[in-house]
Amino acid sequence: MDHTREVFADALSSGDTERVNRAIDEIENTELEERAALFDECFEMCRDLYEADDGYQRQSVIRFAAGLYPRLAYRTVGSDLTDEALPDEWTLDEIATHRERLWDLYVDALRDDDGRVRRAAAKAIKELALTAEMLEAEDQLRSMMDELEALAEECEDSKRKHVEQAYENVAFHAEKPFSLLPDGLRDALEGDEQNSGR
Repeated sequence: MDHTREVFADALSSGDTERVNRAIDEIENTELEERAALFDECFEMCRDLYEADDGYQRQSVIRFAAGLYPRLAYRTVGSDLTDEALPDEWTLDEIATHRERLWDLYVDALRDDDGRVRRAAAKAIKELALTAEMLEAEDQLRSMMDELEALAEECEDSKRKHVEQAYENVAFHAEKPFSLLPDGLRDALEGDEQNSGR
């Protein structure tokens, strides 16, 4: 499959499950640097295709957009968080723009009337939260949680479940690991740590 906007758009709008899944697999298996090079053009394609009346197509677009996410921040692991740690001539500001554009698309999708679309968006948001955690972008994680909390309050009950799932996916990366443990177990572990330090 050629990695062009036209070929991907044709597959995602086909309604054919096999072609859709092949396009998504293709983009997911592409090197991060190539995904980054494709991002702007293919993200605009996603935005255009998302306007369709067909719920399956909108779900496919969200899944493809999640696969398109370049995740260039992964290339900085073990290095100082600077532009120089990124491949080619990419900058931290540019990779932040990738996250911001995807975030806006996913939040739109969480308002979608089709549950399949909302479910795909809730799942995709987890990857953005993971990247923010890697970059130690605590303010961004807090902002994501605040926006999802506000969205949960404004949306109808049928949509709230998926917004809450998205919130939990972000909160998982925003909180310290011990916050996931029951209070009693957390207290016991903290007590063991204090005792071992004496």
